[in-house]
Amino acid sequence: MDQSALATGIAIASAFEARHESVLDTFRKRLIGICGPLGLEEALLSQAIAQARQVLVDVTDSVRTGQIQVDETAIAFLWQTGAAGVQSNQHPVESLRAANELFEPVIDAVIETAAGQPDATCIIRTATQALQRSIMTRIRWASEMYVAFLLDRVQEAQLAERRRIARELHDRVGGSASVVSRNLELASAYAEADPDRSRSKMDVAYRASLHTLEAVRGVATDLRLESKFDNLEQALRGFLDVMGEGNATVDLAVRGDEAWVPPEVLAEVFLVVREALRNAFRHSSANTILSHVDIAPHEIRAWVSDDGIGFDPDAGTASGGGGLASMRERVELLGGKLALHSAPRHGTMIEAFIPLAGAAK
Repeated sequence: MDQSALATGIAIASAFEARHESVLDTFRKRLIGICGPLGLEEALLSQAIAQARQVLVDVTDSVRTGQIQVDETAIAFLWQTGAAGVQSNQHPVESLRAANELFEPVIDAVIETAAGQPDATCIIRTATQALQRSIMTRIRWASEMYVAFLLDRVQEAQLAERRRIARELHDRVGGSASVVSRNLELASAYAEADPDRSRSKMDVAYRASLHTLEAVRGVATDLRLESKFDNLEQALRGFLDVMGEGNATVDLAVRGDEAWVPPEVLAEVFLVVREALRNAFRHSSANTILSHVDIAPHEIRAWVSDDGIGFDPDAGTASGGGGLASMRERVELLGGKLALHSAPRHGTMIEAFIPLAGAAK
């Protein structure tokens, strides 16, 4: 790059630098415009502006030197200090949308600044290449962080499911197995001194062993239902057959075409509805439980409602709190929302709204 071109680049870079705040203001307005005034959290907006400011620095440095300048160290620092917990759960598509809103005002500002200057075409080309590389580097970081976020959430869901299985084994198997063991010990102790009492303890141990066997079969069947299945309604009815407890009347309905739903999403919907039904059986003391799943091409709406004792969600003492957290994590991992409605003596309703691929945003 000759001295004349270098001097021109320095002059244009200085003039473009003076436009930074104007470009950022335009970018901010465009972001709010596509998201709506309530559609973008302040923390996310601040992070987007901080990223855009660094993009402008990269473009300015590239114009000034005549070579592509992208400060990856600064990108890494900003992501690690500002994006952790702020943008890590944002899909990379959102980064692309933001980049699209930034690209035009940056290029417009560069063209207006370079207009009429010697070597303007070369400088605009350098600025465009720097802008593209700076943005794509940030999208790469966003993608990597989003993948890490998803892996963490999957691991959390798996751990929650393991804890649930451990609770199932403890609650449904451990108690009756302890009864078997204790009564066998007593039967042995009474065998010579009190044969009738010994036989009575053997009878108790036998009945408890049958209960233990049924509990083990129930847990095993429950786990099999979590594997791949062909029909959501059949899987849910199979779960209800396994539960087979309490006096509640259950109204189950699945409406819509399951072919609209990817198999992995359908499996997660099953786990969410199953957990909601389990909580209703165990904690609500309900007479009636309603469970409906409505499948549309753009969304799944699943809800479980009971007329049981209910509780105060704000009191922080909701039964099955771990199960509720697991349901919320599963739904949010699919990009959906989980809503809980309950009040003492007025029952409980859990609703899940899950968007499907291709749904309009």
